Amino acid sequence: MSGPKITVVGAGSFFFGRPIIHKAATSPIMAGGTLALVDTDPKTLATMMKLAKRILAESKSGVTVIGSTDRKEVMKGSHFVVLTFSDRNAHFRGIDTAVAAKHGIRMCSSDTIGPGGIFRALREIPHALAVAKDAQRLCPEAWVINFINPTAVLGIALMRYAPQMRSFALCDGLHEPYHTLRLCKCVGLLPENATSVSAEMMSKLEMKVGGVNHVTWLTSFKFEGKDLMPRVRRWLVSEMNKEAKTPCPFAKGRHNWDYALQLFDLYGAYPMVISHTKEYVPFWQGYGVLPNKPEPVKLFEADQRAQFMADAWKVTEEYASGKRTVKEFIKKIHNDHATDIIESMWGGLNKPFFINTANRGAVTNMAPDAFLELRSDVDMRGPRPQPFGPLPRGILGLTQLVLDTHELTAEAAVTGDRTILRRAMLTDPIVNNIADADACIAELLETEKDALPSYWYRRK
Repeated sequence: MSGPKITVVGAGSFFFGRPIIHKAATSPIMAGGTLALVDTDPKTLATMMKLAKRILAESKSGVTVIGSTDRKEVMKGSHFVVLTFSDRNAHFRGIDTAVAAKHGIRMCSSDTIGPGGIFRALREIPHALAVAKDAQRLCPEAWVINFINPTAVLGIALMRYAPQMRSFALCDGLHEPYHTLRLCKCVGLLPENATSVSAEMMSKLEMKVGGVNHVTWLTSFKFEGKDLMPRVRRWLVSEMNKEAKTPCPFAKGRHNWDYALQLFDLYGAYPMVISHTKEYVPFWQGYGVLPNKPEPVKLFEADQRAQFMADAWKVTEEYASGKRTVKEFIKKIHNDHATDIIESMWGGLNKPFFINTANRGAVTNMAPDAFLELRSDVDMRGPRPQPFGPLPRGILGLTQLVLDTHELTAEAAVTGDRTILRRAMLTDPIVNNIADADACIAELLETEKDALPSYWYRRK
């Protein structure tokens, strides 16, 4: 069987561009397939085409590379269509952060919850649905995979408003098998130099991890029936003590272990992606009479993010030009969550992964269509969440609140209804003032007018 045809919409992606080329060059399952690269920026596309052709030619993978600035020219017959584009990522996250802070809402990431997540969804969802519409005509059997934040909101939009296409959504945060390997090291089941979890050990592990993307929780962790959650807490205390000596200066990494320990003690569960989760709860927004401990969340640094992405792009250009070797590319660039899932689906490898999709009864106290991130079996029939059981109280309420915000955001993005947008903003767990929310919405609509659909500005 020859490899699949994969269309990448947003070929210059910071997260996905290089990993998919690496996977195409190194996986026998991809051999003989086609990689279709799409980017609306001709210079970006030219660089990625040059890189892909160079790497794939030397690897002798037999993968064909095609590309275009017009996706409709290359999508036909695709088995997978991966959405990985972003409109001026750091630029708009900076605007969202500054405007939200001006109106009393603090964000350390600005791309999934709060005004940043809501407005990024308003910018990206129309484009995602347009791609899905083209896919319906050109490759109706394809899987449309969203790899764009806010991933749950875009996944909900595809599920609700493009139901004719098969789709699910991904994030790089819970990449298996490395996620399970890390947890086993943290509780002392494996040494730090371990590189894998044996099948025998896996058969004795019981782990429950679930929730909404970026606010997922380890609610149970057992080995041979023994509860390991006390070990998780001890590990958190150890990491917090190390962190206190040299706090991370950047918003997403700052005081994470302290925040995680506080949430563990509150909910009895470990927040798996604390760099984002601390932005989903109101506890470090600075609302209270007494000061937040250790501090309110630090604001996202858009300038540093822009420089980081620019530096990464420079490296990509050096690989494309030949300044850096193919051997170095193969050694240093790694496969990611999305590339591993595509490989496993096409090759029938039967590997489980964490995927954002409809619940389908896995979490027994949530609706079947609740869009959750859960450990799932996946093949070319799509993801099937493994049984989870009930989400604990407290986490359950927060999860439903986040989902309500995401569902309303997706509806607002599709309809352009300002009443629904306002409801989404005021359902959001970190927004607590009607007047501030209204002012924030008004300012962001005006400031980001060039990136939002015209229907937001139609006359009443």
